[in-house]
Amino acid sequence: MKARTPQSLRLICAAFASALLLLALILWQGLRRGTAVRVGIPRSVSAYGAGMLLQTPSAQYKTVLGSTPQALLAALNSGELDAALLPYTLARQAEGAEIRAVLGYETPVLLGRERIGVLRDLAGSTLTLDEGLRSSRTENMLRALLREAEVRCEIAYGGPEDAVLYCCDIDTAAALLAKREDLDICFSFSRAWQREAGEWPPAGLCLAVRQDFLQRAGSDYAAFERALESAVRYGGDKRKKTAAMAAAAGLADSEELADRLYPYCDFCYLTGSEMNAALNALTK
Repeated sequence: MKARTPQSLRLICAAFASALLLLALILWQGLRRGTAVRVGIPRSVSAYGAGMLLQTPSAQYKTVLGSTPQALLAALNSGELDAALLPYTLARQAEGAEIRAVLGYETPVLLGRERIGVLRDLAGSTLTLDEGLRSSRTENMLRALLREAEVRCEIAYGGPEDAVLYCCDIDTAAALLAKREDLDICFSFSRAWQREAGEWPPAGLCLAVRQDFLQRAGSDYAAFERALESAVRYGGDKRKKTAAMAAAAGLADSEELADRLYPYCDFCYLTGSEMNAALNALTK
């Protein structure tokens, strides 16, 4: 047998090392895929824009539908989740996490029996705020909006039983509309804010992500962010399909109700300076 030359031995070693490197890369990719983003999505109208994520299996993310934002916050804090879509006040309470994006806006709406055309039509009226909005960012937004537009009306607190005009968040509205056929959404304050104040309204659902996950996630997280942005854009373009996905994902009681609430959803995805503007809209 002919003896191998030093050059051929080096080539064999190089080929063997390359094969080991390729195998290690494949194994590393497999392990990394196993730590893809575990993201929690609340059972909320504001999450309609993320509905496609719940319907599309992916190697980059694993979605969990949470019953309440508070339950998702607890899972995020314990490390059971890597990221979660949370209201701004809860996102700020996330331990060892940072806000990376904003989806849509908080959507305070007015329930009543007659359509309200413009904000000034509310002059002289009594607006009954849901007790859950007392001293909230939503109430601050409402008062700032009325003050900016110089609309004088009385603000009270209570339930919808005896209220002529009842102001609440979109999720409370969804629950009431599912039970009562005599009510309808007659006005959207988030749209009025954009028209009257010309600024970003307060943040809607914030994407809170654990910092320890961001340090190791690499391209998997970047792929998830692209998927989330695409899902929000899809939601804004496809009303019927989005309503069907929202109902199928458990974000709405029915496809009919999801379609009814669709016009009051804000399908936008903000990062960077636009996100900061949304988060800080009421700090001046």
